[in-house]
Amino acid sequence: MVNRLAALNLPVTNKHITMSGTAACGRLWRQARRLAHERMLVFGPALQTGHAVVFNASADRSRLATSSLHCYSSSANGNNSSSVSSSSCCAQPSISAAAASAVSALREECGSQKTITSTSSQEGSSSSPSSTASSSAAAAAGNREPQRHTSATKGYGSHPPPRRGSVPLWTDAPLPPQPRLPLQRRIFCNRALNMKQIKAIGYDMDYTLAQYRPDTFEGLAHKETVNKLIEVFRYPEQLRQLDFQWDFMTKGLIIDKERGNILKVDRHNYVKVAYHGFQELPADVRKSVYNGHHTCGSAGAGVFDEGASGYAMVDTLFSLAEAYLYMQLVEMKEQGRHESMSRKSFKDLYRDLRTAVDMCHRDGSLKRAVAAHPQHFIHRDELLLHVLETHRASGRAVFLATNSLFDFTNVVMNYLLLGKTGSQKSTEWLRYFDVVMVGCAKPSFFQHRAPLFNVDVTTGMLKNTDNGAPIIPIDEQDMSDVSNASTSSPRRGSSSVSSSSSLASSSSPSPGLPPGGNVFQGGSYVDLHQMLGVTEGSQVLYVGDHIYGDIVKSKKDIGWRTMLVVPELELELEKSGRSAKMQEELRQLRQLRDEYDDRIQRLRWSTQGRGGTVTADEEAYRDALQLLEAAEADRAQLKARHSALLRHHHRQFHPIWGQLMKTGHQNSRFAHQIERYACLYTSHVTNLAFVSPEKSFMGRMDMMAHEGA
Repeated sequence: MVNRLAALNLPVTNKHITMSGTAACGRLWRQARRLAHERMLVFGPALQTGHAVVFNASADRSRLATSSLHCYSSSANGNNSSSVSSSSCCAQPSISAAAASAVSALREECGSQKTITSTSSQEGSSSSPSSTASSSAAAAAGNREPQRHTSATKGYGSHPPPRRGSVPLWTDAPLPPQPRLPLQRRIFCNRALNMKQIKAIGYDMDYTLAQYRPDTFEGLAHKETVNKLIEVFRYPEQLRQLDFQWDFMTKGLIIDKERGNILKVDRHNYVKVAYHGFQELPADVRKSVYNGHHTCGSAGAGVFDEGASGYAMVDTLFSLAEAYLYMQLVEMKEQGRHESMSRKSFKDLYRDLRTAVDMCHRDGSLKRAVAAHPQHFIHRDELLLHVLETHRASGRAVFLATNSLFDFTNVVMNYLLLGKTGSQKSTEWLRYFDVVMVGCAKPSFFQHRAPLFNVDVTTGMLKNTDNGAPIIPIDEQDMSDVSNASTSSPRRGSSSVSSSSSLASSSSPSPGLPPGGNVFQGGSYVDLHQMLGVTEGSQVLYVGDHIYGDIVKSKKDIGWRTMLVVPELELELEKSGRSAKMQEELRQLRQLRDEYDDRIQRLRWSTQGRGGTVTADEEAYRDALQLLEAAEADRAQLKARHSALLRHHHRQFHPIWGQLMKTGHQNSRFAHQIERYACLYTSHVTNLAFVSPEKSFMGRMDMMAHEGA
């Protein structure tokens, strides 16, 4: 009889069985033996209780590596069970008595280890593939209300800016008190950037310099949009009963306007998470709709472009209320309770929604609320002035380029830089910028040339210009006024840097720059380059929050160096640090699955007789088949364990959409865009206060798959 204990790589003693000299086997049985002997073996019953049993041939005897989801989250019932008894084998294929004895001996060796049912299985992630499929089908068929999870994300995407004194500023001491900045305060580099080559630094305003409070600002946007849908588009009054969960959505999602779905996509454009209303699409439906051949592009997966008419991108925190309300409208349409909504297509719903959002921005309903109480809607950033002063003191031109018009820009910047509101507002904040460009209409600002106007900061009126220089009126009586105005505005071909070079010698606002003469509306990057005196795009560093409008287009079209502000990164880094142990287990499980698959494929190949003549030892052959059958069952449970742990890992970051920068093990589409187009990225713009304005940022070393093996 073949020694099954030896085949399973367990310690062999006289207590168990004596080696037989007649145990010579053919190549077939030797391959079956390698399956359990060479590297690793996982037993299904242990996996069912949340444990992974790992064998390593380099050790003198088998080692038990146990891990449980209980290490990372408390169990719902808190009940511990003892180690698995031999009766737990009932779910596995029967194996020969000696092999069963070997497994039983292993479990006795593991008896001191406690097992805890993972919380993932209680969330519908059962280790049984059949139960997983049935629960998914039940969830898809149900019509449950979405679960509230406002407290689960703990401020995802709305973390306030760093406070003065939390980390020493770059200018505080010649030698830093700590060798490295905390992760949340660092600026991460995708592409090497030497600040000595930068002549001008520009900023977007909304969600860059001004960090809004999503719970209040997006809540107001949701409420005003609902009002417009009811009053203008005659939607049912029941919309007023809809609540708003500001942290339900995240950036980087895609709205499928044709089908009424919200998607999360990986870097290869494969859809990994999809919701219709508040119901998650089952995996088979999601794959057939989005990852099938009929929706494939040249890259092998569905392609989602910004210009595609059927899709809309959630690229900024401004879009969270819009995306969430769209999910609510889809849900109401599917319930069929309102005939007016049932007649509309999903694309009609989005068109009405998008128009209502635009109306809220145009009619001033949002701006008036912010202007009245900016402290309720905007985080005050204590370090913002320091950043602007340091950059001006370093000899660089500083500009503001925003899509907001001057009236709203004046409200926000007064509060941010001067702490002034209402009648206290002034134009003193303009002294911190060499040029202010409002109403830029990005990303068109980087592609097309629009008329350029000078803004009268007192009245808000627009004045025609000749490429930035004032147009001299025909009336002789106006000549003196124009002459005075011309000294305060950059002329065509002249550089505002020349007029502001003296300003750079001091970090405080210079009285030499007349307030209001440097504010323009419209135009294009060509006008801005002339005012700043730059000759090529690589001399400009632009800081923004919109991955497409601020970063992708400025990088691709005109070659600006770019820095993306990602407020969600603050909490993302915090949670990632706490889940390091789980990430290591996921890495090991992924490697184990790969090696396990390889050995099963070798064994299957041999049992099918493709590798040569099948051994004459019929008993050994039957044992090989039994071992293969048991191993395949164990592999299925290992896959379920891996999938459940991966889902739990992602839900630590966001209970619906998971980790912002990942989809499964792959980078998300959003992360892929950051890596391609953002030279730098960070959680807050004022993290620039902790690094030198002359710093040379070094990108990480690129590594291909074979280099990390």
